[in-house]
Amino acid sequence: MLTRRRVRGFTLIEALVALSLMLMGLAGAGLALGRSLQHERESGNRRAALRLAASLADELRALDRDAIESLEPDAGTLPVGSSVRVERDAESPAGYLIHIEWPVAGSGMQRLVLPVTP
Repeated sequence: MLTRRRVRGFTLIEALVALSLMLMGLAGAGLALGRSLQHERESGNRRAALRLAASLADELRALDRDAIESLEPDAGTLPVGSSVRVERDAESPAGYLIHIEWPVAGSGMQRLVLPVTP
């Protein structure tokens, strides 16, 4: 007579549950990686804007007070859709305002306004 021997191992349901848990974990890791890359890109844009603003502030301090028209800001390191402008500060007779705007994915535009006193 044949005897049944109990085979040890995983059932199909146990394997599917383990696979679905692993896939959920991988999906969460993928989302975290995507978010991390987005934050890194935004941080790089913010650093570029700060470097540009500091460079413009140094140039403004070195220029004559009436030579603001000769200053041409270059937004080359910022993403497409960025804008840079320099204007006189109405509150301070010898001051300037540097305005830098750049697009941020999913939340519109981010702005940096830096007052400069020569």
